Amino acid sequence: MPVLSKRKNNHSKKRHDRALFRPFDHRSEVGELPGLVAAKGDSHPTTVNYFTFDRNAFMERAGLNSKGIRGIVDKPGHVTWIDVIGLADAEIVESIGSRYGIHPLLQEDIVHTHQRPKVEIHESTLALILRMVESTAPIVTEQVTFVLCGSTVITFQERPGDSFEPVRRRIRNGLGTIRSLGADYTFYALIDTVIDGFFPLMEDYGKTLEELEDAIDTGINKLVQQRVHSIRSEMSQVRKIAWAQRDAMQRLVTEADGIVDPATLPFLRDCLDHTAQVLDVAETFRDVAGDMRDLYFTQISLRTNDVMKLLTIISTIFMPLSFIAGVYGMNFNAEVSRFNMPETQWYLGYPFVLAVMATTASVMLGYFHRKGWLFGQ
Repeated sequence: MPVLSKRKNNHSKKRHDRALFRPFDHRSEVGELPGLVAAKGDSHPTTVNYFTFDRNAFMERAGLNSKGIRGIVDKPGHVTWIDVIGLADAEIVESIGSRYGIHPLLQEDIVHTHQRPKVEIHESTLALILRMVESTAPIVTEQVTFVLCGSTVITFQERPGDSFEPVRRRIRNGLGTIRSLGADYTFYALIDTVIDGFFPLMEDYGKTLEELEDAIDTGINKLVQQRVHSIRSEMSQVRKIAWAQRDAMQRLVTEADGIVDPATLPFLRDCLDHTAQVLDVAETFRDVAGDMRDLYFTQISLRTNDVMKLLTIISTIFMPLSFIAGVYGMNFNAEVSRFNMPETQWYLGYPFVLAVMATTASVMLGYFHRKGWLFGQ
Protein backbone atom coordinates (compact mmCIF):
# COMPACT_ATOMS: atom_id res chain seq x y z
CA MET A 1 0.00 0.00 0.00
CA PRO A 2 2.16 2.93 -1.20
CA VAL A 3 -0.16 5.62 0.18
CA LEU A 4 0.10 4.29 3.71
CA SER A 5 3.85 3.84 3.45
CA LYS A 6 4.25 7.43 2.30
CA ARG A 7 2.17 8.71 5.22
CA LYS A 8 4.24 6.70 7.66
CA ASN A 9 7.49 8.19 6.36
CA ASN A 10 6.03 11.68 6.53
CA HIS A 11 4.87 11.00 10.07
CA SER A 12 8.37 9.88 11.10
CA LYS A 13 9.90 12.98 9.57
CA LYS A 14 7.72 15.35 11.57
CA ARG A 15 7.52 13.41 14.83
CA HIS A 16 10.04 15.69 16.55
CA ASP A 17 8.09 18.81 15.55
CA ARG A 18 4.92 17.63 17.26
CA ALA A 19 6.36 17.56 20.77
CA LEU A 20 3.53 15.21 21.71
CA PHE A 21 5.52 13.60 24.49
CA ARG A 22 7.68 16.65 25.26
CA PRO A 23 5.19 19.35 26.28
CA PHE A 24 7.65 21.31 28.42
CA ASP A 25 10.62 21.58 26.09
CA HIS A 26 10.15 25.38 25.99
CA ARG A 27 9.38 25.95 29.64
CA SER A 28 11.05 28.62 31.75
CA GLU A 29 14.10 27.67 33.74
CA VAL A 30 13.46 26.69 37.34
CA GLY A 31 13.51 29.82 39.50
CA GLU A 32 13.58 32.18 36.51
CA LEU A 33 12.41 35.74 37.16
CA PRO A 34 8.66 36.05 36.43
CA GLY A 35 7.92 38.15 33.38
CA LEU A 36 11.39 37.70 31.91
CA VAL A 37 11.16 37.75 28.10
CA ALA A 38 13.98 35.48 26.98
CA ALA A 39 13.82 33.87 23.55
CA LYS A 40 14.78 30.22 23.29
CA GLY A 41 17.74 29.12 21.21
CA ASP A 42 15.63 27.21 18.67
CA SER A 43 13.21 30.08 18.04
CA HIS A 44 12.67 31.17 14.45
CA PRO A 45 14.11 34.57 13.36
CA THR A 46 11.65 37.39 13.91
CA THR A 47 9.96 39.37 11.15
CA VAL A 48 7.19 41.92 11.68
CA ASN A 49 4.51 42.74 9.12
CA TYR A 50 2.16 45.69 9.47
CA PHE A 51 -1.29 46.52 8.13
CA THR A 52 -3.30 49.65 8.72
CA PHE A 53 -6.62 50.19 7.00
CA ASP A 54 -10.03 51.76 7.05
CA ARG A 55 -13.07 51.57 4.79
CA ASN A 56 -11.37 53.41 1.91
CA ALA A 57 -7.70 52.51 1.98
CA PHE A 58 -5.03 50.27 3.45
CA MET A 59 -1.28 50.29 3.84
CA GLU A 60 1.01 47.28 4.21
CA ARG A 61 4.62 47.16 5.33
CA ALA A 62 6.87 44.14 5.83
CA GLY A 63 10.08 43.51 7.75
CA LEU A 64 9.74 46.13 10.49
CA ASN A 65 12.44 46.29 13.17
CA SER A 66 12.27 47.73 16.69
CA LYS A 67 12.78 51.25 15.38
CA GLY A 68 10.03 50.79 12.81
CA ILE A 69 7.67 49.54 15.48
CA ARG A 70 8.32 52.59 17.63
CA GLY A 71 7.53 54.73 14.58
CA ILE A 72 4.07 53.27 14.05
CA VAL A 73 1.41 55.95 14.27
CA ASP A 74 -2.11 54.85 15.14
CA LYS A 75 -4.34 56.83 12.83
CA PRO A 76 -7.81 57.77 14.08
CA GLY A 77 -10.48 55.60 12.48
CA HIS A 78 -7.92 53.07 11.24
CA VAL A 79 -7.41 49.48 12.36
CA THR A 80 -3.82 48.34 12.84
CA TRP A 81 -2.69 44.75 12.58
CA ILE A 82 0.87 43.90 13.64
CA ASP A 83 1.86 40.35 12.69
CA VAL A 84 5.00 39.08 14.46
CA ILE A 85 6.41 35.91 12.88
CA GLY A 86 9.18 34.14 14.80
CA LEU A 87 10.07 34.77 18.43
CA ALA A 88 13.87 34.83 18.39
CA ASP A 89 14.07 38.61 18.93
CA ALA A 90 12.95 39.23 22.50
CA GLU A 91 13.63 42.96 22.06
CA ILE A 92 10.86 43.25 19.46
CA VAL A 93 8.41 41.39 21.69
CA GLU A 94 9.27 43.67 24.62
CA SER A 95 9.09 46.78 22.41
CA ILE A 96 5.58 45.86 21.23
CA GLY A 97 4.59 44.84 24.75
CA SER A 98 5.70 48.12 26.32
CA ARG A 99 4.05 50.21 23.63
CA TYR A 100 0.68 48.47 23.79
CA GLY A 101 0.56 47.71 27.49
CA ILE A 102 0.95 43.92 27.29
CA HIS A 103 1.55 42.55 30.77
CA PRO A 104 5.10 41.17 31.34
CA LEU A 105 3.73 37.77 32.31
CA LEU A 106 1.83 37.61 29.03
CA GLN A 107 5.00 38.61 27.17
CA GLU A 108 6.71 35.68 28.87
CA ASP A 109 3.90 33.37 27.78
CA ILE A 110 4.26 34.59 24.21
CA VAL A 111 7.89 33.44 23.90
CA HIS A 112 7.44 30.28 26.00
CA THR A 113 5.36 28.39 23.48
CA HIS A 114 4.17 25.47 25.62
CA GLN A 115 1.11 27.38 26.85
CA ARG A 116 -2.31 25.83 27.14
CA PRO A 117 -4.98 27.72 25.13
CA LYS A 118 -6.30 30.45 27.39
CA VAL A 119 -7.69 33.99 27.70
CA GLU A 120 -6.00 36.83 29.56
CA ILE A 121 -7.76 40.14 30.27
CA HIS A 122 -5.70 42.98 31.69
CA GLU A 123 -7.42 46.35 31.93
CA SER A 124 -8.40 47.17 28.34
CA THR A 125 -6.13 44.55 26.77
CA LEU A 126 -7.58 41.23 25.67
CA ALA A 127 -5.26 38.32 24.84
CA LEU A 128 -6.04 34.85 23.52
CA ILE A 129 -3.56 31.99 23.10
CA LEU A 130 -4.49 29.20 20.67
CA ARG A 131 -2.80 26.34 18.85
CA MET A 132 -2.60 26.60 15.06
CA VAL A 133 -2.24 23.48 12.91
CA GLU A 134 -1.04 22.65 9.44
CA SER A 135 -3.78 21.58 7.05
CA THR A 136 -2.57 18.01 6.44
CA ALA A 137 -1.75 15.03 8.64
CA PRO A 138 0.28 14.27 10.68
CA ILE A 139 -0.57 17.02 13.13
CA VAL A 140 2.01 19.77 13.57
CA THR A 141 1.01 22.63 15.86
CA GLU A 142 2.36 25.98 16.86
CA GLN A 143 1.32 28.54 19.42
CA VAL A 144 -0.26 31.76 18.19
CA THR A 145 -1.15 34.64 20.49
CA PHE A 146 -3.79 37.26 19.66
CA VAL A 147 -3.81 40.61 21.46
CA LEU A 148 -6.57 43.19 21.10
CA CYS A 149 -5.74 46.63 22.40
CA GLY A 150 -7.99 49.49 21.31
CA SER A 151 -7.84 49.74 17.52
CA THR A 152 -4.78 47.48 17.28
CA VAL A 153 -4.60 43.74 16.81
CA ILE A 154 -1.28 41.98 17.38
CA THR A 155 -0.51 38.36 16.50
CA PHE A 156 2.58 36.43 17.58
CA GLN A 157 3.49 33.25 15.67
CA GLU A 158 6.26 30.74 16.30
CA ARG A 159 7.32 30.38 12.66
CA PRO A 160 6.35 31.29 9.07
CA GLY A 161 3.37 29.60 7.51
CA ASP A 162 -0.11 30.33 8.83
CA SER A 163 -3.81 30.34 8.04
CA PHE A 164 -4.10 34.15 7.90
CA GLU A 165 -3.77 34.54 4.13
CA PRO A 166 -7.57 34.76 3.52
CA VAL A 167 -7.71 37.68 5.99
CA ARG A 168 -4.79 39.41 4.25
CA ARG A 169 -6.56 38.97 0.92
CA ARG A 170 -9.77 40.45 2.27
CA ILE A 171 -7.90 43.46 3.64
CA ARG A 172 -5.92 44.05 0.45
CA ASN A 173 -8.88 43.67 -1.88
CA GLY A 174 -11.55 45.22 0.35
CA LEU A 175 -13.60 42.03 0.35
CA GLY A 176 -16.45 41.63 2.79
CA THR A 177 -16.89 44.01 5.71
CA ILE A 178 -13.53 43.60 7.42
CA ARG A 179 -12.31 47.10 6.47
CA SER A 180 -15.61 48.65 7.50
CA LEU A 181 -15.66 47.26 11.02
CA GLY A 182 -13.44 47.69 14.05
CA ALA A 183 -10.35 45.96 15.36
CA ASP A 184 -12.44 43.47 17.32
CA TYR A 185 -13.85 42.14 14.05
CA THR A 186 -10.32 41.72 12.66
CA PHE A 187 -9.48 39.99 15.95
CA TYR A 188 -12.39 37.62 15.34
CA ALA A 189 -11.49 37.05 11.66
CA LEU A 190 -7.97 35.95 12.55
CA ILE A 191 -9.21 33.63 15.31
CA ASP A 192 -11.75 32.16 12.91
CA THR A 193 -9.08 31.19 10.36
CA VAL A 194 -7.06 29.39 13.05
CA ILE A 195 -10.04 27.40 14.30
CA ASP A 196 -11.33 26.64 10.80
CA GLY A 197 -7.81 25.48 9.91
CA PHE A 198 -8.56 22.32 11.88
CA PHE A 199 -11.26 21.21 9.44
CA PRO A 200 -8.98 20.42 6.42
CA LEU A 201 -6.75 18.52 8.84
CA MET A 202 -9.70 16.49 10.14
CA GLU A 203 -10.86 15.82 6.57
CA ASP A 204 -7.38 14.48 5.80
CA TYR A 205 -7.57 12.22 8.83
CA GLY A 206 -11.02 11.07 7.75
CA LYS A 207 -9.74 10.05 4.30
CA THR A 208 -6.81 8.26 5.91
CA LEU A 209 -9.13 6.33 8.22
CA GLU A 210 -11.22 5.26 5.21
CA GLU A 211 -8.06 4.00 3.47
CA LEU A 212 -6.99 2.16 6.59
CA GLU A 213 -10.41 0.56 6.97
CA ASP A 214 -10.24 -0.73 3.39
CA ALA A 215 -6.70 -1.97 4.03
CA ILE A 216 -7.78 -3.85 7.16
CA ASP A 217 -10.64 -5.45 5.23
CA THR A 218 -8.15 -6.53 2.54
CA GLY A 219 -5.76 -8.23 4.94
CA ILE A 220 -3.32 -7.87 7.82
CA ASN A 221 -0.50 -5.38 7.35
CA LYS A 222 1.85 -4.24 10.10
CA LEU A 223 2.10 -0.75 8.57
CA VAL A 224 -1.67 -0.39 8.87
CA GLN A 225 -1.58 -1.25 12.56
CA GLN A 226 1.20 1.26 13.18
CA ARG A 227 -0.66 4.03 11.34
CA VAL A 228 -3.91 3.31 13.19
CA HIS A 229 -2.07 3.53 16.51
CA SER A 230 -0.43 6.79 15.36
CA ILE A 231 -3.78 8.33 14.36
CA ARG A 232 -5.32 7.40 17.69
CA SER A 233 -2.46 9.16 19.49
CA GLU A 234 -2.77 12.20 17.24
CA MET A 235 -6.52 12.36 17.77
CA SER A 236 -5.88 12.35 21.50
CA GLN A 237 -3.65 15.37 20.98
CA VAL A 238 -6.25 17.15 18.81
CA ARG A 239 -8.91 16.36 21.40
CA LYS A 240 -6.76 17.85 24.16
CA ILE A 241 -6.13 21.01 22.12
CA ALA A 242 -9.77 21.38 21.04
CA TRP A 243 -10.99 20.87 24.61
CA ALA A 244 -8.72 23.64 25.93
CA GLN A 245 -9.59 25.95 23.03
CA ARG A 246 -13.29 25.42 23.60
CA ASP A 247 -12.84 26.45 27.24
CA ALA A 248 -10.81 29.49 26.16
CA MET A 249 -13.40 30.53 23.58
CA GLN A 250 -16.19 30.05 26.14
CA ARG A 251 -14.42 32.39 28.52
CA LEU A 252 -13.72 34.86 25.72
CA VAL A 253 -17.40 34.99 24.78
CA THR A 254 -18.56 35.43 28.36
CA GLU A 255 -15.87 37.82 29.67
CA ALA A 256 -14.99 40.03 26.70
CA ASP A 257 -17.97 42.32 27.25
CA GLY A 258 -16.78 45.91 27.25
CA ILE A 259 -13.71 45.17 25.13
CA VAL A 260 -15.40 43.47 22.18
CA ASP A 261 -18.31 45.18 20.48
CA PRO A 262 -21.63 43.36 21.16
CA ALA A 263 -22.12 43.07 17.39
CA THR A 264 -18.95 40.93 17.20
CA LEU A 265 -19.94 38.53 19.97
CA PRO A 266 -22.19 36.38 17.71
CA PHE A 267 -19.20 35.81 15.43
CA LEU A 268 -17.08 34.73 18.39
CA ARG A 269 -19.87 32.39 19.48
CA ASP A 270 -19.72 30.90 15.99
CA CYS A 271 -16.01 30.24 16.56
CA LEU A 272 -16.97 28.53 19.82
CA ASP A 273 -19.38 26.29 17.90
CA HIS A 274 -16.67 25.40 15.38
CA THR A 275 -14.30 24.51 18.20
CA ALA A 276 -16.94 22.21 19.68
CA GLN A 277 -17.35 20.58 16.25
CA VAL A 278 -13.61 19.94 16.03
CA LEU A 279 -13.72 18.39 19.50
CA ASP A 280 -16.63 16.13 18.49
CA VAL A 281 -14.88 15.00 15.31
CA ALA A 282 -11.61 14.35 17.18
CA GLU A 283 -13.40 12.22 19.75
CA THR A 284 -15.24 10.31 16.99
CA PHE A 285 -12.04 9.67 15.01
CA ARG A 286 -10.26 8.60 18.19
CA ASP A 287 -13.01 6.07 18.88
CA VAL A 288 -12.96 4.91 15.24
CA ALA A 289 -9.19 4.42 15.36
CA GLY A 290 -9.59 2.48 18.60
CA ASP A 291 -12.27 0.27 17.03
CA MET A 292 -10.08 -0.29 13.97
CA ARG A 293 -7.18 -1.28 16.19
CA ASP A 294 -9.44 -3.76 18.00
CA LEU A 295 -10.66 -5.08 14.62
CA TYR A 296 -7.06 -5.51 13.47
CA PHE A 297 -6.16 -7.55 16.54
CA THR A 298 -9.39 -9.52 16.18
CA GLN A 299 -8.44 -10.39 12.60
CA ILE A 300 -5.01 -11.53 13.77
CA SER A 301 -6.67 -13.67 16.42
CA LEU A 302 -9.11 -15.15 13.91
CA ARG A 303 -6.33 -15.91 11.47
CA THR A 304 -4.32 -17.55 14.24
CA ASN A 305 -7.37 -19.58 15.24
CA ASP A 306 -7.87 -20.72 11.64
CA VAL A 307 -4.26 -21.83 11.40
CA MET A 308 -4.46 -23.62 14.74
CA LYS A 309 -7.73 -25.27 13.69
CA LEU A 310 -6.19 -26.53 10.45
CA LEU A 311 -3.13 -27.87 12.26
CA THR A 312 -5.35 -29.52 14.87
CA ILE A 313 -7.46 -31.21 12.18
CA ILE A 314 -4.35 -32.48 10.41
CA SER A 315 -2.93 -33.77 13.69
CA THR A 316 -6.24 -35.39 14.60
CA ILE A 317 -6.44 -37.21 11.27
CA PHE A 318 -2.91 -38.55 11.53
CA MET A 319 -3.30 -39.74 15.13
CA PRO A 320 -5.25 -42.97 14.25
CA LEU A 321 -3.12 -43.43 11.15
CA SER A 322 -0.01 -43.21 13.30
CA PHE A 323 -1.58 -45.70 15.71
CA ILE A 324 -2.26 -48.20 12.92
CA ALA A 325 1.23 -47.72 11.49
CA GLY A 326 2.69 -48.16 14.98
CA VAL A 327 0.78 -51.38 15.60
CA TYR A 328 2.04 -52.94 12.40
CA GLY A 329 5.56 -51.79 13.10
CA MET A 330 5.97 -53.89 16.27
CA ASN A 331 7.84 -56.72 14.42
CA PHE A 332 6.06 -59.73 15.98
CA ASN A 333 7.03 -62.98 14.26
CA ALA A 334 3.95 -64.63 12.79
CA GLU A 335 5.80 -68.01 12.50
CA VAL A 336 6.16 -68.29 16.28
CA SER A 337 2.43 -67.96 17.03
CA ARG A 338 -0.71 -67.83 14.95
CA PHE A 339 -1.80 -64.86 17.10
CA ASN A 340 1.22 -62.73 16.08
CA MET A 341 -0.25 -60.54 13.34
CA PRO A 342 -1.42 -63.23 10.92
CA GLU A 343 -2.61 -60.52 8.54
CA THR A 344 1.03 -59.69 7.79
CA GLN A 345 1.15 -63.02 6.01
CA TRP A 346 -1.88 -62.30 3.82
CA TYR A 347 -1.39 -61.84 0.12
CA LEU A 348 -3.26 -58.43 0.25
CA GLY A 349 -2.22 -57.49 3.80
CA TYR A 350 -0.42 -54.27 2.83
CA PRO A 351 -3.24 -52.92 0.58
CA PHE A 352 -5.70 -53.91 3.34
CA VAL A 353 -3.92 -51.74 5.93
CA LEU A 354 -3.66 -48.82 3.49
CA ALA A 355 -7.38 -49.13 2.78
CA VAL A 356 -8.16 -49.08 6.50
CA MET A 357 -6.05 -45.97 6.96
CA ALA A 358 -7.67 -44.23 3.95
CA THR A 359 -11.14 -45.15 5.17
CA THR A 360 -10.34 -43.85 8.65
CA ALA A 361 -9.08 -40.53 7.25
CA SER A 362 -12.12 -40.19 4.93
CA VAL A 363 -14.59 -40.88 7.73
CA MET A 364 -12.90 -38.28 9.96
CA LEU A 365 -12.85 -35.68 7.15
CA GLY A 366 -16.53 -36.29 6.47
CA TYR A 367 -17.34 -35.88 10.16
CA PHE A 368 -15.35 -32.62 10.38
CA HIS A 369 -17.12 -31.31 7.30
CA ARG A 370 -20.57 -32.03 8.73
CA LYS A 371 -19.54 -30.19 11.89
CA GLY A 372 -18.46 -27.18 9.84
CA TRP A 373 -14.84 -27.33 10.90
CA LEU A 374 -13.37 -27.32 7.41
CA PHE A 375 -12.90 -24.68 4.69
CA GLY A 376 -13.22 -21.66 7.04
CA GLN A 377 -16.78 -22.48 8.05
